[in-house]
Amino acid sequence: MNDFNTFFAQAYWWLSLFGGAHCLALAIYIRYFYHPDGNQKLLAAFLSLIALYFLTGLLNRDNSPIPIHILFNLINPIYFLLMPLLYLYCKRSLVPTHKQLGFSKHYWPSAFTLVFAILDIALRLSAHPNGEWQPLAQMLKEISISQWGAILPALLSIQTCCYFIALWVLFRRHKRNQSDATLTQEALGTIRFRWLIGLTLAMLLNWLIRVFVVILPFYLGDNLSLLSYALPRLTLLLSMYMLAVYGLKQITRSAYLKGRLAKPQSQPRPITIENVLTPEEYEFLHQIQQDDAEKPQASSPPKN
Repeated sequence: MNDFNTFFAQAYWWLSLFGGAHCLALAIYIRYFYHPDGNQKLLAAFLSLIALYFLTGLLNRDNSPIPIHILFNLINPIYFLLMPLLYLYCKRSLVPTHKQLGFSKHYWPSAFTLVFAILDIALRLSAHPNGEWQPLAQMLKEISISQWGAILPALLSIQTCCYFIALWVLFRRHKRNQSDATLTQEALGTIRFRWLIGLTLAMLLNWLIRVFVVILPFYLGDNLSLLSYALPRLTLLLSMYMLAVYGLKQITRSAYLKGRLAKPQSQPRPITIENVLTPEEYEFLHQIQQDDAEKPQASSPPKN
């Protein structure tokens, strides 16, 4: 049994390293080499957070630079950026804009929770808080670090649920308000729309797996095994590979359609009679028309 646990722990370690390295490499490629515009920067940042999620599986009590519960209380607020990045990427992809990408209002929940976590830890590590910090330290004293760590997954789940609803509304509004376009432009829009739908559904599936495998057992008081942490990472890694294959296929088809759209349309040459008949045939028809025009004049009676 101990050998099996050791083998499973090593497999979990390699899974975390493998998934983190691949997502980070993909994020770097998208950010610096593949169309480094605003939308792709959002996608690269989204993949970087997924890479961070994988790489946290490498941490344990033995190799953590600080107590691991404090370290995760500092890392967890960063995950509040995950769904805002996905929402902004989908919105800017469906509604193109030239507005520069700055600090969005969607980032404030992550900033607030991170500041609160840093402040909480700093006040707890200080032995004798005094002055203006004493009332705040007294308030935080009633909330232990473990309780603060228990609140974050619930807040993150609420935020994730709200953003999935917002994405569903965004997709529905875009489907209803599609304007008239050529067949090629419509096909390009359909490719982009399907890619965003696939990415959102993959994230929704992985979030549901994490809720039922990790979050609900955690709040119900069940002991979480290493398998409970490994299963969401394994499904997420498989989802990333499937999305990469699907995205490559969509990129190839999109490039083909863009090439057709950029190719100048050749105007058909008008067909004239000179292009169809030979000069002899054309002269013959011209002679017949002259004869037909002379016959009514010859057959008309003389005037008195």
